[in-house]
Amino acid sequence: MNSEFSKAVVRKGLLCAAAALFASGCTPGLKGDRITRELSAEVQRSDRQSAESRTLSRLAAMERSLNDFIQAEGRIPKRIEELMPKYLADIPEAELGLRGHKDAAAVTFYGPEIISEGRINGAKLQDSGGWGYVYNDRQVILFVDCVHKMMSGKLWYEARGVY
Repeated sequence: MNSEFSKAVVRKGLLCAAAALFASGCTPGLKGDRITRELSAEVQRSDRQSAESRTLSRLAAMERSLNDFIQAEGRIPKRIEELMPKYLADIPEAELGLRGHKDAAAVTFYGPEIISEGRINGAKLQDSGGWGYVYNDRQVILFVDCVHKMMSGKLWYEARGVY
């Protein structure tokens, strides 16, 4: 389903539900501007949560494709684009739902120096809002290239795709 269409459906549903509650008197103390602000905030939270969910699903799909490539080819790809089209149809957009980050399908390749004790050193990231890719002789990490927090409080670059 088209993500813009999904967002519109969610907004319409929330607005209809709020209007029904308001008309039925089930919103004591909520008046015009206040209910509009609260509804707007709820729609924004819902949009961000949906964007985060789509991004984690896309990350998981890319991680599976990367694993399939490594298993079949017996090597680590130097660039994610090597997975296309056999293992990955295209590089999907990362949707973070954050101000200052546009949806991006770009992949930033990092050198192994950003890996410290098996983890990514966030201080060395470009914070592109797209995807990040790094590997060394022991591990391969595909991640969201963002130093901001998800709604859960976890940093984006530490997120792993959900299988």
